[in-house]
Amino acid sequence: MSTKAIQSWDWDVRVRDRNMQKGLLGDKDLEKYLGQLPDAAEGAEVIAVDQPALDAPLNDDDESDDFAS
Repeated sequence: MSTKAIQSWDWDVRVRDRNMQKGLLGDKDLEKYLGQLPDAAEGAEVIAVDQPALDAPLNDDDESDDFAS
């Protein structure tokens, strides 16, 4: 790892992965950072959200197709 100070945005998954590939962050840096994160599981709340796209039945007889023949 370089001597550059690690900024908060460096831990964003996309930036972190890129920096790890470049060798700017190492596995030990990541382990240390993840070990310092608080466990927020107790503060989490489970919510139910309807997913109409997943519950919609497939209808092959639908005549309102978007594709013209």
